[in-house]
Amino acid sequence: MSKVLYEVVNNIAKITLNNPQKRNMLDEDTNNHLVDFIKAAESDQDVVAVLISGSGCVFCAGGQLSEIKPKKEKLEKIYSGFLSVAHCSLPTIAAVNGPAVGAGFNLALACDIRIMSDEAVLDPKFFSLGLHPGGGCSWMLRRLCGWSVASSLLLFAQPLSAHEAVEKGLVLKSVKKEKLQETAMAYTNLIRHLPKELLMRTKKTLLAADASCNINDILEIETQEQIWALQQPFSKKSIDMVFKKISNSNSS
Repeated sequence: MSKVLYEVVNNIAKITLNNPQKRNMLDEDTNNHLVDFIKAAESDQDVVAVLISGSGCVFCAGGQLSEIKPKKEKLEKIYSGFLSVAHCSLPTIAAVNGPAVGAGFNLALACDIRIMSDEAVLDPKFFSLGLHPGGGCSWMLRRLCGWSVASSLLLFAQPLSAHEAVEKGLVLKSVKKEKLQETAMAYTNLIRHLPKELLMRTKKTLLAADASCNINDILEIETQEQIWALQQPFSKKSIDMVFKKISNSNSS
C-alpha cells in the first residue's frame, strides 16, 4: 500500500500520510509522493484546495533519521515534501490528527491554516537531536506568530498542546479527534465552487502582502487583480445575482 494516499472529494484534494507503523515519517518515498500529489492537485482544474492529514494516531513524526546526513542535497530531500506544500499555489489546510514533530512540525507550518485534534501536539524537537532548526522553520514560524511563541518553541524547546496553539494564534481551532476530518472539510464549504484561478491569484497576493510591503505596493497588485476578476464570467454572474436579490427585496 502507498505511504501517501490521494483522493479528490468535493473539489478538495485530500492527501493522507499513510505509514502509521513508522509514525508517518517523511522518508524519501513519502516526500516524493507529496511532491507529486501537490503537482497533481495544482494541475487538476477541479481541485481548489488541499487538505493534509495523517493516518493512525500521529500526524507526522518527522524525517527518517537514517536519511539525515550533513550534506545539503540530503537535507533538501527531507525538506522537499513539506516545501512542496509551502510553495503550493492553492489554499492548504493541515488537519493535525496527532503529534506533529520535527519535519512533521514543518509540514503543519507549511499549510495556510491548521486545525488540530485536541489530543495533538506541535513539537519542533530539533534540540533533542542536537539539530539547528531547518527547512525554513524559523521563517515560517516568525511569519505566523510573535517572537515570544517562536522563541519558546525553537529556543526553549517547549511543545504546544492543541489548546495552547489555538490560544497563541498558531492554530485556527482544536476539535475532538473524531470530528477533525469533518471540521476541516467543512471549512472549505464556501470556496469549493469558486474559480480555481481566483483562489490562486488571491493567495499569491496575500503572500505578497507581508510586513515589508508598502500599502501602495499591495494596493496596485490588488487593483489589477480586481480588474481581472471583474472581467470574468463568475464575477459578472455573482454581481448580477446580488443585484437581483436587492431588487426583489426592495419590491416586496
